[in-house]
Amino acid sequence: MASVDRKTEIAPINGTPVKRMFWSIISDYGLLTGVCELVDNAIDLWNRGERKRPLTVLVDLNVQQQTITVRDNAGGVPRDSLDLLVTPGGSANDPEAEVIGLFGVGSKRAGVALGEYVEIKTRHSKGESFEINITKDWLADGGWEMPAYQIPDFEPNATQVVIAQLRKPISVDGVEAVRQHLAEVYKGFLGADCTIEVNGAPIAPLGFDTWAYPPGFEPVRVALSCDLGHPKPIQAKITAGLIRDRDAAEGNYGVYFYLNGRLVAKELKTRDVGYFVSTEAGVPHPDASLCRVIVELNGPARLMPWNSSKSQIDFGHEAYLCIRPSLIQLVSRFSKISRHLKNDREDGVFKYDDGAVQHIDPEEVTSAGRIVLPPLPKLNKSQIEKLKARNKTVLQTKPWTLGMVEAFGAVDAIGRQKLETGNRIALILLDSTFEIALKEFIVHEDSLFPPRTYDQTKLTQIFARRYLVLNEIKAKVSIPDEVFRLCEHYYGIRNKLVHERATVDVTTSDVANYRLVVSRVLKTLFGVQI
Repeated sequence: MASVDRKTEIAPINGTPVKRMFWSIISDYGLLTGVCELVDNAIDLWNRGERKRPLTVLVDLNVQQQTITVRDNAGGVPRDSLDLLVTPGGSANDPEAEVIGLFGVGSKRAGVALGEYVEIKTRHSKGESFEINITKDWLADGGWEMPAYQIPDFEPNATQVVIAQLRKPISVDGVEAVRQHLAEVYKGFLGADCTIEVNGAPIAPLGFDTWAYPPGFEPVRVALSCDLGHPKPIQAKITAGLIRDRDAAEGNYGVYFYLNGRLVAKELKTRDVGYFVSTEAGVPHPDASLCRVIVELNGPARLMPWNSSKSQIDFGHEAYLCIRPSLIQLVSRFSKISRHLKNDREDGVFKYDDGAVQHIDPEEVTSAGRIVLPPLPKLNKSQIEKLKARNKTVLQTKPWTLGMVEAFGAVDAIGRQKLETGNRIALILLDSTFEIALKEFIVHEDSLFPPRTYDQTKLTQIFARRYLVLNEIKAKVSIPDEVFRLCEHYYGIRNKLVHERATVDVTTSDVANYRLVVSRVLKTLFGVQI
C-alpha cells in the first residue's frame, strides 16, 4: 500500500442519511409518545407565533377504521418550509428558546413508527394549501425527493396529520390511555388559551400536586438557578412533600420531571434520584409511598436533560447534576417522614388537605447544592401518644377516659412484644377496660343515671354481675345486641382464666376481635376514637 506524505483532498463523501434510519426507530415510539410528538409540534408553533390566537388540538383515534388524526390551528407551514416536515433534523425552533421540540426528528419518526401511510395537510395563514405523503414506497426508495401537492383551500392556519395502515392496532383502552396521558403531559399548557380534544371531548389538566399539609411536615419548595456557561441559565423549582392521592397498586410516588412545562418522566424511583441507597431514600417500599417530588426546569431547549423522544431524563446531563444534591436531599427527607407516619396516615396525613407550601430561601442552599433544612420534628410517636392526640378534645372534656385510651395503647404495645402469654394479658386488660368504661359512663352521665338512684349501694349491686350492668346500659343507650353478645363471650373466656383450674388458650384473633368490640363501645359511650 502506497504511503501518503501529506494531506491530499479526495472526492467528498456523501453524508446524506439513508432512509433505514426511519425503520431503526420504530421501536422507540408507541401510541402515547407518537401522539405527543405531534402535539408538541403544535404547541411549539403556537409559541413561535406568540400565542396570538387560542390553540386547539384535535386528536381523533378511530378504533373502527384504525387511523390516527391530529389537527391543530397553530399557524400552518408555509410553502418554503414544507421540507421541515420530512427532513431529519429540520426544525424551525430556536434551540435557545424555551420550546419543547429541538432535534427536528420527532414528528417524522413518530408518523413512520405509528403507521405505513402518513398524510400531512397544511395551510399557513390564508395562503396556499399543501399536502405531502410519507408512504411505504417512498421509504423503500433510496432518494429523498418527495412529491408535494397544492390542494384546494384547507382551513387557514391549520395542519392535519393522518396516519393509516397502523403498525399496532388501537383499542378502546388505548384511547383512554391517550386521554389520560395528554392530560398529564400538557397540564402546564391546558387552559382557556389551549384546548386539546380526544375523540371530540376536551381533556382537563391532570397534575400531581395533591399535597398533604400535616403540621411540621408541610411540603417545601426551593428555587435554583443553574449557570451552565450559557447567557441564559436554567431555572429550576423543586417541590417535595407528602401526598393524599397515594395508590399502592399504581406506585404513584417518586420523582416527576417537567421540562419547559411538559411532563417528561414520572414516578421515578431509581438510584439516580436517591433510591436504593440506605443513606438516602432507601429501597422503594409502600411505607415510603407518600413521598412525591416535582422538578420543574425552564430554559433554552438545548440545555434541557431530555432525550429526543422527550420520554426520559439524561441523568449525566449537567443541568440534572446541578439540581441533584437538593433533589436527593428532599427525596430522602420525605421518604423518611412517610415511613415514620405509615401507621397514622388517615389522621396524621390525609386529613390535612389545606395549607401552604413552605418556601426555602435560596440563600439556604450551599455552593454544593445542599439545602440547609431545619431538623425534623420528633417522629417517633408512641401508639399511646398517637391515640391521645387523636382524642385530644374528648380527653379535655371527659378526662376520665384517659385510662381507657392509654389501656388500648398498652394492649397494642403488648402485641408487639414477644411474650408467650401476651394474648392472655391483652384480653384481661381489654376486659378490665370494658368494665371500667361501663362504670365511668354510669357515674358521669347524671341525666341517664341520677346519682340518687345510682348510689354506691346500687353500683355495688349491679357490678356484682356483668349482665346486670349491661342491662342498665342497654336500657338507656342503643348498642347492637351482637356487640354485647361478643362482650359476654370474651368475659366468659376471662372468667375461665381467673376462676377455673384449666388454662384456656387465647388466640391473636380473640384479642383483635375483642379490641374491635370494646373500641366500638367506647366510641358509642364517649366518642373515643381508637
